[in-house]
Amino acid sequence: MALSGTIAWSNTAQQLIDAALRKITVLGEGETASGNQYTDAQQELNYLLGTWSIQGPNLWTIAEGTAIPLISGTATYTLSPRPRSVATVRFAVSGVEQRPMTEWDRNDWDRFPQKAQTGAPLKYLVDRQRASTTLTFWPIPNQTGVWTAPYSYERVFQDVTQPAQDIDVPQEWLETVMVNLASRLADDYRLSGPNVDRVRDRAIKLYDMAMTADRRGDIRIRMGGY
Repeated sequence: MALSGTIAWSNTAQQLIDAALRKITVLGEGETASGNQYTDAQQELNYLLGTWSIQGPNLWTIAEGTAIPLISGTATYTLSPRPRSVATVRFAVSGVEQRPMTEWDRNDWDRFPQKAQTGAPLKYLVDRQRASTTLTFWPIPNQTGVWTAPYSYERVFQDVTQPAQDIDVPQEWLETVMVNLASRLADDYRLSGPNVDRVRDRAIKLYDMAMTADRRGDIRIRMGGY
C-alpha cells in the first residue's frame, strides 16, 4: 500500500483541548468542550506554551529577521515581531553581508563616552523590555539607502486566540502538548487517581523526549520534567 506522501498533520486548538479533556475523562467520546471549558483550557494552553518558550531555544523558533534598513542619524530600531532573544546581527552594503557585528554588554555601553560617533556600524546593543525589543547601533549610521543590518533571532511562541488556529509547535510535539495540557487541567478540575497519575507520568516522559530530540550543535536545552 502506498504511503500518504504528506507530513502536514496538525491539530487545531479546539481539537487539542478536546483531546486533553478526554484524556482525563472530563469529556466523553464524541463530546467537545463547552464555552467555559474551552476558555479556561485555552488560557492554560497559552500559559504552558509561554513557559516552554523560556526553556529553549527550540530549533523551530530560530528565524531570520527582515534586514533592517539603516537610516542616517538613527541609532535605535524596534524589532518586529518582538523576539525572545537576538542571536546574531550583521552589517551589509547593498544587500551583501560584509561582517558580523559585536554585541555590546549593557554595562560597557553605559560607560562608553562616545555614543554620538557616526559611521559604519560595528557594534549593537540589545534592549529587551516587556513589550518591545530594540537594537541600538554604534557608530550611528551616516548613510541612508545603502546599509542594512540582517539579523537572526529566537522568536516567541505565537498565542492561541481562536479555536480553529493551529498550535505553534511542530507535528512531533502535538502529543507532548496535549498530554501536558491534560496534566495541567487535571489540577484545575481537582482530579486524582490512577488515570491522572498515568497522564502526569506520561507528560513528564514526553516532555523529556521532546526536549532531548530538539537540540543541535550549540543549541542547549535545559532538561527536566514539566
